[in-house]
Amino acid sequence: MKKWCMGVAAIVLLGGCKSNTTVGGYLAGPEKRKIYTLSDVDKDMKDSGVQLSSSKEDLKNFAKTHPNYEVCQDTDYLFVARMRNSKVDKQVSDQYIVATYDKDGKILNLEVGPPEFSVGNLPSYCHQ
Repeated sequence: MKKWCMGVAAIVLLGGCKSNTTVGGYLAGPEKRKIYTLSDVDKDMKDSGVQLSSSKEDLKNFAKTHPNYEVCQDTDYLFVARMRNSKVDKQVSDQYIVATYDKDGKILNLEVGPPEFSVGNLPSYCHQ
């Protein structure tokens, strides 16, 4: 009887070691977290219908439906969000979305990319 109990305990323990913990459909842990490229961010925005002349509400809805993007600034004239790639790999740049609005609330300028691509100091808009 002891051998049988030990065998069952060993199977349960080994089976528990093989199970994977998931978070939001992805395996938990840094080895499975995705690094977003410029094209990934661009695709997410296009799939959501965000483009030049979209409204503030379109961009706000994008942010609500994509919680993996950190919204840094959201004002009447400026929207800044970032994908924190640096949390996955410190050697990889974060990806930023920067939009300015015209007087009617439509997107006037839209930039997507790492901070090296921008003339502004994007990281200063996002508090670490």
